[in-house]
Amino acid sequence: MMFNIKSLATQLHKSNKKALLINSFRYGALFLLCGALTYSTHAIFELYTSAQSSHQQVSKLQKQALELSASLSEETALNRTLNATIEQKKQALTILNQRIDDMESVLGLGEKNKDLDLQKRVNTAAINSAVKATLFQLIPNGEPTPNVQLTSGFGTRVHPITKQRKRHDGLDFAAKSGTPIYAPADAVIEKAKSSKHGYGNQLILNHAMGFVSTYSHMSKFNVKAGQFVNKGELIGWTGNSGLSTGPHLHYEIHFLGKPLNPRPFVNWDIKNFDTIFKKEPNVQWASLLDTVGSMVEMQIQLASKNHEATFQTVNQPKSNPKQTNTP
Repeated sequence: MMFNIKSLATQLHKSNKKALLINSFRYGALFLLCGALTYSTHAIFELYTSAQSSHQQVSKLQKQALELSASLSEETALNRTLNATIEQKKQALTILNQRIDDMESVLGLGEKNKDLDLQKRVNTAAINSAVKATLFQLIPNGEPTPNVQLTSGFGTRVHPITKQRKRHDGLDFAAKSGTPIYAPADAVIEKAKSSKHGYGNQLILNHAMGFVSTYSHMSKFNVKAGQFVNKGELIGWTGNSGLSTGPHLHYEIHFLGKPLNPRPFVNWDIKNFDTIFKKEPNVQWASLLDTVGSMVEMQIQLASKNHEATFQTVNQPKSNPKQTNTP
């Protein structure tokens, strides 16, 4: 009996030891499995977090790509507009060059300005053109009674009434009574004298630069003394007043009180601009041209500065009222 108890105890001891080993193995395996599951769960969480971050980055990149695409579209449209503007400017520049060439040809400056840049050519052409325009505006030129026959010239002649040889200080135009008379240049009316003798009804126009013009034997005045008139303005009508053999206009031009032959001034125009300088030596034309040239150059410079100031003002970027300065 005693042997059986010991044997049974030995068996139980062996069985417990075996069960302990099995349980230990089971617990070890379970621990390993739990560790593996924990690691897998952490790895899955890390992957999920990384995926979320990548998704956010992708969304941000897509948004930036859309913004860049929109900006590129705007720049492309702006480039097209700029290219179209540049092409228009090129065409305008070509036309401007052609116009300057034409102007220089008319003014006789083509060869002189051949080697100048565009700006200098424009300034030179503008000054020369403006000088000529100013001279034609201020100094008597053209016919006071257009398309009327000239019947008596400047110089010594036999007076048709007194039959005496006498100096004739003007031109006679055989105009019918009532023919309009126009101012040949800007002036102020120095005298409007009515008379039945001598020169009859007479107007005296005081022009710039020492020039004076007179109109005699008129029928009626359209202006009065002290009045300013512009070139081409109606100043009165021809007649037969005073010592006259018939309706006509007696026209004189004086420079510093000395009578000049009006014919070169009547024939003076842009096509024969230089001829007046040779045909009328009693005027110091070089000095007069320098004076008028200085006046015109100053006017062009002032106009150019005003134009640049206006251009800068127009092209100055406008401030955005929505933008605020942050401290």
